[in-house]
Amino acid sequence: MCMNPKCPVCESDSWKIGFSKCDRRRYKCKSCGKKFNERAGTPFHWLYKPEEEVITATVMYVKYPLSSYQASEILGFFGMDISPSAIRDWPQRFGSHLKKIAKNYEIKFSKVWHVDEKFTPHKRESSPKKKRGKRKWAYQITVLDSKGDVVASYLSPERSTKAIEKALRRAKDEAGFSPDIIARDDFPAYDKAVKVLGRRTKDVHTHFEEKLILHDDGVIPVSNNRIERYHSEIAPKIRSMRGVKSLKSGDQFFQIYKRFRNLFKKDRLKEILERFKLKLTWSGLVKMFYLTRDL
Repeated sequence: MCMNPKCPVCESDSWKIGFSKCDRRRYKCKSCGKKFNERAGTPFHWLYKPEEEVITATVMYVKYPLSSYQASEILGFFGMDISPSAIRDWPQRFGSHLKKIAKNYEIKFSKVWHVDEKFTPHKRESSPKKKRGKRKWAYQITVLDSKGDVVASYLSPERSTKAIEKALRRAKDEAGFSPDIIARDDFPAYDKAVKVLGRRTKDVHTHFEEKLILHDDGVIPVSNNRIERYHSEIAPKIRSMRGVKSLKSGDQFFQIYKRFRNLFKKDRLKEILERFKLKLTWSGLVKMFYLTRDL
């Protein structure tokens, strides 16, 4: 890298001061004197595994319907000794960095959104009739645009107006605007919830059947097939995880899943890497997270 990284404490410039025992470049802050190595401020800080192994394992686990044990086994075939627990923990490290990349790349969401919810296994509670306990369910509320990008999601303990409002507010904050059209099913909680988007948003009740709606001086077909396909896509991932252990950790995972899904599309990812003058390789992905450290 041509420039020394900023201090992770005070964000001042730094000096090079040699190498660590692990042969990693070390730096010292010019202002506060803080010493740190080249991985500070990246998702790879405090990890001893090679960066390419970390990013490979994380992408494999988050994007594809594999359990952490299956991902660990597959990586083992290629000489990567990574534990299932490490694979489960690593995605959390990438959340804030992916948010930075998304903010700078500025995904342009369409003006037609779809909203729907999906059952997600949560945890079990004791039951006299079942040895393993009674299964509890959460609701994964997702807002998708007409191009297939996930605008926002929210994992809620209940299927209510309040929960749907929170998901729609997240979507509005993420996109920076309200849509022209919001497509949803006939569940009564949506009647009041969609009002948070404003009066200009047209509320369309639809499911699998298409409805012709006036939009931009033309007519477009609108149905919720797209978001139903998305839920079919994410269902195997939820099964491989055996649901979520807690609402907080589950919601955090789905936020990270959203970032990976939106950004790690072949053409889009290639375009992002080209902005940093990098190639679409594992090493290119690693360098991208180093370059976005000081954004």
